[in-house]
Amino acid sequence: MLIAIAHGSRNPAWRDSVERQFELLEAELGPGKLQLAYMDLSPPSLMDIVEATVQHGVTKLRVFPLFLAVEGHVTKDVQPLIDDIRKTFPSVHIELLPPLGQQPLFREMLRSLAQEESQ
Repeated sequence: MLIAIAHGSRNPAWRDSVERQFELLEAELGPGKLQLAYMDLSPPSLMDIVEATVQHGVTKLRVFPLFLAVEGHVTKDVQPLIDDIRKTFPSVHIELLPPLGQQPLFREMLRSLAQEESQ
């Protein structure tokens, strides 16, 4: 299962806009393939999602940070959350993926958008 983790916000409009995208993806992928967690300010937390998925027998998780860089929130905030999960659930394999901004598909998307603007 892939768990995307975003910063979170107290603003319901912000959460609604993010959650709507994940609802659309879940409709395409089917249930149990993708979950959204928040690092801070709004539920569900990463630990909330992991606890729920472990109760359903999931033992392999990939965490995808919705951040542009590794430094900052990923190293200072997300990595400690992963470390806590590994201690709490030692039988669960959890992989921290490179963040959104470090993904080749993100660069391709930016390149495509930049080319559209210049035409």
